[in-house]
Amino acid sequence: MADSGWRAIDLISDVHLREDRRATFDAWRARLLDTDADALLILGDLFEAWIGDDARGEGFEAECVDVLRQAAARRRVGFMAGNRDFLVGAAMLAEAGVAQLADPTLLFAWQHRVLLTHGDALCLADTEYLRFRAVVRS
Repeated sequence: MADSGWRAIDLISDVHLREDRRATFDAWRARLLDTDADALLILGDLFEAWIGDDARGEGFEAECVDVLRQAAARRRVGFMAGNRDFLVGAAMLAEAGVAQLADPTLLFAWQHRVLLTHGDALCLADTEYLRFRAVVRS
């Protein structure tokens, strides 16, 4: 998956962006737009909640999509859904120029294999959550 010319990959997860946490948004935006990494992979829960791609066109959600679009114009950006934002869909990702990542994804970079996952599917003892997860993601 990694391009042979890449020197660095940023991995982020569990940012939990919310409109009322402006400092978190500002720090996230600065990182995405200022990083020297060749790729940025978001491993779930970028948003505290994403109710569906119809919300992407206005307000805070539109600001987030704009930041993703700017970042994707500079480097490869990938997105893996988490338990808070699994409703991020193909429309939003396409609009932002962001590649969808399966959970899990096996990354090959610099002669190493790295398993990327959000991790909520690994809560094997929490059978109630796993049942809920299976229902809401079907």
